[in-house]
Formats: sequence, structure tokens, C-alpha cells
Amino acid sequence: MTSGAARGHELLTLDGRYHVLERIAAGGMGEVFRAHDAVLAREVAIKVLHRSLAGDQGFVDRFRREARAAATLNHPNIVAVYDWGAVDGIYYMVMEFVRGRSVRDLLNAGGHLAPAQAAEVVRQTLRALEHAHANGIVHRDLKPENILLTPDGTVKLTDLGLARAFADANATHAGAVTGTVQYLSPEQIRGEPADPRSDLYSLGIVSFELLTGRLPFTGETPMAIAYQHLSNRVPAPSGFADDITPDLDGFVASATDPDREMRPESAAAMRVDLDSIAKSLPAARGLGALVGDLPEVASTGETTETIAATVTRTIPRTERLRPRRLRTIARLLLALLIVAGAAWGVWTYVVPHTTTVPTVYGFSVDDASSTLDAVGLMVTIADGRYDLELPQGTVLAQDPPEGTELEQGAQVTLIPSLGPPPVAVPRVAGQTLAKATAALRAEGFEVEVERDYHDTVPEGSVISQAPAGGRAPQGSTVTVVVSRGHAPVDVPVVVGETQAKAEKLLARAGFSVAVSTVFSDEVERGRVIGVSPAEGTRADHGSTVTITVSLGPEEFPAPSFTQMTPSQAERAAREAGLNVSFFNIPGTPQTTVISQTPTAGTIVSHGDTITLFVA
Repeated sequence: MTSGAARGHELLTLDGRYHVLERIAAGGMGEVFRAHDAVLAREVAIKVLHRSLAGDQGFVDRFRREARAAATLNHPNIVAVYDWGAVDGIYYMVMEFVRGRSVRDLLNAGGHLAPAQAAEVVRQTLRALEHAHANGIVHRDLKPENILLTPDGTVKLTDLGLARAFADANATHAGAVTGTVQYLSPEQIRGEPADPRSDLYSLGIVSFELLTGRLPFTGETPMAIAYQHLSNRVPAPSGFADDITPDLDGFVASATDPDREMRPESAAAMRVDLDSIAKSLPAARGLGALVGDLPEVASTGETTETIAATVTRTIPRTERLRPRRLRTIARLLLALLIVAGAAWGVWTYVVPHTTTVPTVYGFSVDDASSTLDAVGLMVTIADGRYDLELPQGTVLAQDPPEGTELEQGAQVTLIPSLGPPPVAVPRVAGQTLAKATAALRAEGFEVEVERDYHDTVPEGSVISQAPAGGRAPQGSTVTVVVSRGHAPVDVPVVVGETQAKAEKLLARAGFSVAVSTVFSDEVERGRVIGVSPAEGTRADHGSTVTITVSLGPEEFPAPSFTQMTPSQAERAAREAGLNVSFFNIPGTPQTTVISQTPTAGTIVSHGDTITLFVA
């Protein structure tokens, strides 16, 4: 930076063109200043990279390539890159100055957005990603801080291009993961190359936060959060806010699928999905109104004049410094810097900083990561292994082992337990309980028995099981539902019906029938007088129901059987409760009853015998 006189105070000027006015932000890659472009007479934002990055020639080369690529992007939802360069070892990027606020500011002020407002932020961000991805640029560090909103409600995505250069610069450090871990995709955490679908995952996490006001995964350490991205599904937003529709749950779930192949194929496809959902969302205030509601950000007062003053404040204001004195001061400052740098180098690279690896066997992965982080060690999560004893999510092994002396910052690899190995679940439906239990226990499963009625499965046999097949962890429990037989059924209404009809109705309901008889002066012979169990009560399917059938009166006038054939007379007598004896008159056709004893009308008793004379 160079300086130029300006009536009693000095403005810091970059490359003789950009007059720096104030610092407006700071981050992992550098600081952002508001400046005035003296050539084009406009306000701009200048990102000045940290000197630690500027000293990495590999990063500088990548920065140039990515800045050049970002400068080719021209889209209303992307912060434009105007210029880039270097002066006196300072690397900078000149960008569009956005008079607005970040989405993070909205979340800090309101907690969360209405579904329609969140959908609009995500929709415009997807349009920005469509354009960037089409030009071969993946953001890699998408988060609310990088999504700006103008007072008219326009989304502006920033920091495109820088994330790639910053990621590549850090890729040489073993175990390093670049980006904000709360929003990183599983493949980025595993160190795999990011692609456009990695940005979609990050935007899915941002969508969750916009809808709920919270992040899906939290933890005490970055590694604890990273492990959750690798091992858990993002929960449904509707579990944390009342106004979330199932469609929005599905939208977030699709974008944040751990398998990138299962996410939307592109930002355009994801935007189409969102547009179909947004049509049915309740209307809400515009984004511009939300920006207008935010309180003004108070100036820090840290203008470049103030920064310059901190350099020269030890020099009396009334004294004009001579060039020789300035050179002397510069030499002294340089000598102090050299001494300080040497001391720092000795402390960092010569003096050993070691620690002993603690044991974390059996710890949860989160607790293990916290323990190792506390002693200055980095953590990498390797692929898990199955184990019959340690539950899923606990540490099965560590490398190097406990007691090893390591330099602080060294890497320890944790191998988590996946729990017992999955084995095939036998299918036991239809088998007896004893046979099903033996088959399941032979494969290492525990058996839990439930019982229920079933119309067709015999009592004591298995109706169903859960899980019904496939594979399940060895040692886990399989629940079998065993039949208690047919459920009890209602005894049908049969009193007053004929014996034949009553038996048919009871058999159809699933009962066996027993018959008892009784004389009755009120109920005609052959009709049901009573039933046990009573009508309408429930009885076991297949049990016996007894019906009581009337025999009619015990004494009654004998009916007339004359002029009947023998078979007709026999049937009529039986229906009347009488027995018959035939006397065939010799020398006759013997086809017709011609008389009887006792005669018709004589009082007889049930079961008496009537003699019939047949001629």
C-alpha cells in the first residue's frame, strides 16, 4: 500500500487507485475493506489476503487462477469480481460493494425465517450456483456468512473462487479439512474432491438453519460435528419448527443425502424441486423488508487513517521526520522483527512440544475426539469395523496406541465400532414357536415373543416377525408374533329358529353344536327354546354351544294317520313324538293305513306307540 497527502491526514491507497476507507469484515483468508475506486469513481470491496497465505507461492498461483475464473462470472446473484493483483507483497481482490447484510445477520436477529422467506433465499442462491457450476466453479464453503442480501431483497453469493485456492493451499497438511465444518459435505470431510453436489449438501444445511434457526449437528469439537455428518442423517426440520411442511422435510433430506449420488443432479434440478414446493407456502414479508428491519451496524471507527495513526502515534505531531531518522527507525523495526521471528521459529520448530497419547478405547467418538483435542492432537476417523462387544459409535481401536509420545498437532486415527456384524435373519412365519426360536437362536439372535389372535394361523404357530428377513446385527432381538388361535366370536341369535337352521348358523360362526330337548306347552316341537352360552356373548372359536329344542307338549290328542301311506304315517308320527307299529292285513296291497289304535283324538303321551293297520 502507498500513502498520499490529503490535507492534514493520510489515506492508505492500494496500487495508487483504491483509497481504503474502513475495514468491514475479517475472516480466515484475510480482511475486507470498503474503498473508493478513484479511476471509475465507485465504491468497491477489497479483500486483502493474510500475509501467511501470500508467502505460499503455490497458493499465490492458485489464487491468480481462481480470481481470474471468478472474474469471468457475470450473474445478478453473484458478487462481481472487478480486479485482482499484488503490490508490495500484498495480494488483493477488488469486488462489487454490496450495501446489504448477510443471511447470518438475519438469523441472529430473528432466529429463523418463514418458510416462504427461506425458500426465496435458497432459490436465488441456487440460481447463483447454476451459473457458477456451469462455468466450472464450485464454492466449497457455502454458509450464511457468504450469502448477502441487498435492501431490495436480492441475494448475492460471495467468495466464489477463493475457497478452491484456500482448500488447495491447505491440502498439503495431513488430516486438514478446509471449510466451515457445520456445513461441509461428508465427502469433503473424508478429503475427497468436492463437486457441485457438495455445494448442494451445504445449501441443504443452510436451508435447515433458515427454517429452524439452528444447525442439525452440534458438538464440543469440530471433529465431533464432522463425525455426525459422516454417520447420521440430517433430521427433519419439522421436528424443530411447527410450520414446516412434509415437502420441505423431503427437500432438505434430498439435498443432504450422505451419498452424493442420491442428491439432486444439479442446482437447476434442485431449484425445480423447490419451485414446486414454494407455490403452496404461506405468503410472508419480502426479504428486502427483513433487511430494512435490521439495526444499523455501528462503525468500528477503525478507518485506515486510524490504522495509519497506530503506526506513527509514538512520533510527536509537531516534528517533521527526516529521511535518515525514518531509515533508522525502519532498521530498528526490521531488527526487532528478525529477532522476534527467530525466537518464534526456535519455539515452534526447535523446542519440542510433545504429548502422550491417552487411551480412548471404548469412548464414544465424540468424547474421544474431545479428549485428544484437549491434549493438542488432531483426529481422523477411519472406516469402522464390526464388533460383537462394543456398541456402534464407540472407539474400537486407535493408531498410534495409548502411551505413544507425539508432537502436538500430530494425527491420531480412530476406528469406530459398527456394532455386531449383520447376519441373515431366518424367515420363521408359519413355524411353531419352538422351531422358530431354535432357528433364530442358532444364528445368534435373541427372541422376543408377542401373542395375538389370527383367523387362519393355528394356535402356537408364528404369524409374523420383525425384522421379517434381510440382515440384522448379530445378537440383536427378533420379535415373533405367535398365534393365540382364532379370536373369540359372538354367539348368533338362534332362539325361536328351527333346530336345523340354528345348527347351520352356529356352524357358520365357527362353533360345534350340542342339542338338548325339553317338553314345552308354549313352543312348538322342533323350535329352539334356549342357547348356552347366551346369544350375543363371546365364546372361543371352535368351542361347543348347546341349544335346547322343544319336544312340544308331553300329553296331547293322538293325530289321525288313516289314508296315509306307511312311510307318510311313520314320518308324521315321528314329528308328533310318537312311535308306530304296523300290522299288515294279509291278502291286501298293504299300501294304505285304514285304522289305528288308539284312535285319533285319544289323549296320548310323548313317546307312546300307535299301532297302524295297513291294507
